[in-house]
Amino acid sequence: MHTAASEPLQTRVGHPAACRLTRFMRTRPLLWFFGLAYAVSWAFWFPAVVASFHWIDPIPSRYLHLVGGLGPMLAAMIVTSLTEGQSGLTRLAKRCAAGGLWIVIAILIPAGLFLLAIAIIKTVYGAPIEWGSVGRTTEFPELPRSIYWLANVVFYGFGEEVGWRGFALPRLQSHASALRASLLLAVGWAGWHVPLFTFSAGLSNLGLPEAAGWFMSVVLGSILLTWLFNSSGGSVAVVALFHAALDIFISSPVAAPLPNLMGALLTVSTMLLIPLLGRRDLSRRPRVIEPASA
Repeated sequence: MHTAASEPLQTRVGHPAACRLTRFMRTRPLLWFFGLAYAVSWAFWFPAVVASFHWIDPIPSRYLHLVGGLGPMLAAMIVTSLTEGQSGLTRLAKRCAAGGLWIVIAILIPAGLFLLAIAIIKTVYGAPIEWGSVGRTTEFPELPRSIYWLANVVFYGFGEEVGWRGFALPRLQSHASALRASLLLAVGWAGWHVPLFTFSAGLSNLGLPEAAGWFMSVVLGSILLTWLFNSSGGSVAVVALFHAALDIFISSPVAAPLPNLMGALLTVSTMLLIPLLGRRDLSRRPRVIEPASA
């Protein structure tokens, strides 16, 4: 039954300006999404950026980094609510709850790469492994391990992936191959990180060559996440948990070569996906696209 509750918000708001704005948003949902994602996240990060230039007194910038991760999710919810109403939000919520066996796979892949990298470190480098530091972080050392994991899943996992993969990727794939959509999304995803280069411990110390390497990791990560998203039938939970688990394992301060080795293993694995699965879908299943009305 068609009810007022199922209508997009703008049809229940009679103001002509609101209706015109929403009609324009319907024609450019991706533009609005990226604009809002940047605006929300950068607003949270702005005080930390200003503090990094010593224009104001130091502030707890590390936690602003966490909260800013919610920008893509909030942007996706706002644009979806205004253009599609409850039906669109319900579809987005279902993507967050789906996944099945792929949820297990999404966690096992980073764990497997971590163990393989550790084996290489012990065999080739003979370096000691700080096993007690697995799953810990140098950015938030005061947080209990379980709280850090939960924060990673909420802010960096779902906070980002509800937007990047849950909202943007299906729309990009409606007009482009999965590979091209992944590359386009990687550009927007990388640009979103720009303020972090001023205050985030992981990015602010990068030189130009390292920053170029970081950008390539974003591109490869975008391709890998597209494979997971399409293979799982469009599950946000799968890509969110993979994103969070990878961040947790790769940033664990257990041995110095760990991030580089895990990055190299991910690069090789991702490059193999393209010829094996094809550019069109990057998956054995058809790529996930947004309905024409969305």
